[in-house]
This record gives sequence, structure tokens and C-alpha cells, in this order.
Amino acid sequence: MRVASVQALLESSFLHSGLKFVEAPSCLLLLMPRFGKDFKMFDAILPTLNLDITDLLDDTLRQCSICQAVAEWECLQCYEDLDITPGHLKQYCHTCNTQVHSHRKRASHSPVKVGVPGGPWTGPLHCTRQRMSLFAVTCIETSHYVSFVKHGPLNTDWLFFDSMADREGGENGFNIPQVKACPEVGRYLGLSEEELSRVDPSSLQEPARRLCVTPTCVYTTALSSVSTSDGESDGET
Repeated sequence: MRVASVQALLESSFLHSGLKFVEAPSCLLLLMPRFGKDFKMFDAILPTLNLDITDLLDDTLRQCSICQAVAEWECLQCYEDLDITPGHLKQYCHTCNTQVHSHRKRASHSPVKVGVPGGPWTGPLHCTRQRMSLFAVTCIETSHYVSFVKHGPLNTDWLFFDSMADREGGENGFNIPQVKACPEVGRYLGLSEEELSRVDPSSLQEPARRLCVTPTCVYTTALSSVSTSDGESDGET
């Protein structure tokens, strides 16, 4: 299966559109790509349990992808480079940016300077990442909507809402919704993209099968902080 994670799709979308969050949102609603019934960009989209938005925030301290010092540069062309932290945004301190782009295959790249608040900084950056937690997932297949909602702290604390679980009457009747516990969804959400790509789609049982069908994901912000190498906090969100 062709599988993509919400984390990868969000980073790619922001990077190629030149977007940044002004501040960490308290709630984030993300609609995944879908182009008609017969063509989909991916066979499955894996909702990311803990969405890392640290590198998508404007005017915030970020780590160099190579040495973990404070990043001063970001490079769009390096994003697809599998030789450097594959699957992640590429950002560098001044020294690493110079070294990376001295290679002939990256000589044509155009790295962009990023803002560094409260600088100058020296040494490695000890950073608690700014993450958002998956709260709910709504999926659609044809006109059939279902939702998965987190209701507790455990990985198995998930509820499944089916808007068309049953029906009363015929053509002029009405749908009967249903809510039930769905602990097995936690296991699928814990899979990596590589693990999910090896899963036979026909082996997925309801309701877990619907989890990866054009999901709309809802995230909420968790508490986090950023600190320098001397351990002093740079603030909490």
C-alpha cells in the first residue's frame, strides 16, 4: 500500500507553501487529500498520534538537523534528500548549512534564513518538542461518515461513532447512529508507515478499516517547553 502519515503530509504542505504557525494552536483541524472515488493520492493515510509542530512554528528556537545547535537556515530542496535525516524538515546552524551546501549535488540549493529569537545562542539546544495530541478522527466513504474519539489517557481509550449503524424503515426511513468502545484502534494507530504499508487492506476489520480512509483529524495542544544547554526554560505553552 502507498501510505503517508499526517505528520509527513502537514510538513510537506507547510514547506512547499511557505507557511508557518504564528503560535501553537489550541486546536487544529486537518483535512487529508482525496481526489474522487477512483483516484486517491495514497491507499491509506495514518493519523499521527502525537503531531510535532515545533519546526512549523514561526519565530521559535529550532534544532539543527545535524548537530542539534540552534538552527539558522532552512532548505526546501534538501527536504527530499535521503542522506540527511530522511522524512524530516531540513534546518541547519550556520556551520552545518555551509558544510551541507558545499557538496556539489546541493550547490544549486537556495537555503532560507530563519528567525532566531533571543539570540545569539551557542552550544546544543535541549528542546522539549511542541506536540499536539490526536483527539478525534472523522472518516468518509461515499456518504458514510464515522468518527473515532479519544476519551481517556490509555492507548485503548477510543470510541467509535457510526452515523449509519442501522436503519429504520425503507426509502423514507431514517438512519440510527451508534457509539461503542473501540480499543483495537489504538493498535493500528501505533503502527509506523512502513508497518502499515505491509498490511493487506482486506485483512483490516471494521471499524479499524475505516480509520485510514480520507481522515479528517482533530488535534489539541499539550504542555511543552524549550530550554537552552544550561537548562533554563525559554517559556511554556
